[in-house]
Amino acid sequence: MPKRDPITVVGVVSTVLLVTGGAMLYLAPPPQTIQPHAQLTNQSSPFKEPLPAPTPIPVPPPPPPAPAPAPEKTALRTSTTLSALSPPELTEDDLAQLTPSQRSHYETLRKSLQSVLTKVQTLEEENTKMQQALDKGDEKNQVLDAEINKLRSQQTPEPAKATPPPP
Repeated sequence: MPKRDPITVVGVVSTVLLVTGGAMLYLAPPPQTIQPHAQLTNQSSPFKEPLPAPTPIPVPPPPPPAPAPAPEKTALRTSTTLSALSPPELTEDDLAQLTPSQRSHYETLRKSLQSVLTKVQTLEEENTKMQQALDKGDEKNQVLDAEINKLRSQQTPEPAKATPPPP
């Protein structure tokens, strides 16, 4: 019988344990809520006194919310005159405090945000053009419907003339 490498055995056992633990977490039943009963009774004998009602456990009040941290020096400063979708701009002081990798990341994010904003703007313009085309189409349909109704009213069917039967 060949000897097993202890590292392989440990690896296999740990894999089995991890898979079992994952399955137990995934397949675990949902936690059950325990509903308090008004009065618990002893069901073994109808002659025994009912058990006293359980005393409620006081719930401590939640801790007060932590104060908001003070804004850092590198926080983004936005102008109040900019629209809601304009990218925030860093000041020269803020840019000077960034590392080169942070600056390149900032520039990449700013460029991608700008491209998304231009795409949104072009989509909004296309949307308004399409809406105008729909409105024009609706107007043309209404005009054509009016003409069809006018032609239908002009083509009133004439009553068929009774022809005398042949002799």
